[in-house]
Amino acid sequence: MSQLYDSTTYLREAESLLQFGTFDYEIGQPFIHWSQGLYQVFSIPEHARQILTFDWYIQQILEPDRQQATDVITEAISHRSSFRVQYRVTDYNGRELVLLSQGKAELNPETEKLHLVGLTADLTAKVQFQQELENKMQALDQSNFELEQFAYIASHDLQEPLRKITSFGERIHSKYRENLGEEGNHYLTRMLGATQRMKLLIDSLLSYSRASRPEEPFTPVSLSEVVKNVLSDFELRIAESKAEVKVEPLPTILALPTQMHQLFQNLIGNALKFNSPDRVLTIHMAASQASRQEISEGWLPTGQNFHKITIMDNGIGFEARYSEQIFTLFKRLHGRSEYEGAGMGLAICKRIVENHSGAIYASSQAGQGTTFTLLLPEQQKDLN
Repeated sequence: MSQLYDSTTYLREAESLLQFGTFDYEIGQPFIHWSQGLYQVFSIPEHARQILTFDWYIQQILEPDRQQATDVITEAISHRSSFRVQYRVTDYNGRELVLLSQGKAELNPETEKLHLVGLTADLTAKVQFQQELENKMQALDQSNFELEQFAYIASHDLQEPLRKITSFGERIHSKYRENLGEEGNHYLTRMLGATQRMKLLIDSLLSYSRASRPEEPFTPVSLSEVVKNVLSDFELRIAESKAEVKVEPLPTILALPTQMHQLFQNLIGNALKFNSPDRVLTIHMAASQASRQEISEGWLPTGQNFHKITIMDNGIGFEARYSEQIFTLFKRLHGRSEYEGAGMGLAICKRIVENHSGAIYASSQAGQGTTFTLLLPEQQKDLN
């Protein structure tokens, strides 16, 4: 008796906690038997609880969902099979609920009568949460789109007045520098330097905006060819720094060609920029098939094939605590006087990788070099 009491108590507690209840309906009979949990799901108070009819239950299902739910249950009874159906109902207080019922039609071994048995769970809170999340995501996407549009338009419109400031400043420097005196020339030089930094920021914003709004189609892209072209662009800088670059075979993926060129240009340029004066710079690039664990850790869909591409250098590196911050817009770990740039290169890389439904992360130690890891899908799932 004690064991039966404990089992019943535990079942009721589980039903209350998880917001579900069980049912047992003998086919052909008017009544359907509910557990206490199902009465609680429908918010039916103790004084109003009674044995309910199957037809009454069907009428509680909202009209748009009623036929589908009835068809699913009828088919399960006809084929003596399992069923699973989600639908909306009105509870005792008139509140709309989203329920999930699943079970099967089977013969009772004692009576040999056909029964429909199973459980019904309340999904209302989960569905509401999902809907709120989707609404927030849509609002965020719209906000991001508007910000990107603003950044593009603002950056584009700022170019012309900046060109005029630079042009007039250079003319003043060329024609009147002897009349300006030491202090005047100092101010003018600082002004021209500021315009150059502003031009760099504007160009970087435009690059980021373009990366956010790709206009070319996805096509098969050989990453080996992309890297070959990028290294050709950097040929003089590589020769001057005497850097040693080793590139192992890289895969062909479905991608945006221009963005892939920009991605590897930024990453290789980053390695060339932050080389160590204490040793010859080495850059090593390799590719392999990403493991399921690596795909999962990158919060990527495990049902797709991903290539893992690493770009490793022995440059100055950075402290590990900055491994995520370096992908933030305008984030600089070094002063302008030490290294040129607007602090947007890696943010652009991140946006490009996200455009390709992939992931990028970095690992580094100060003075030990840096490794960038890319996880890029072989195909673009939504395009196939």
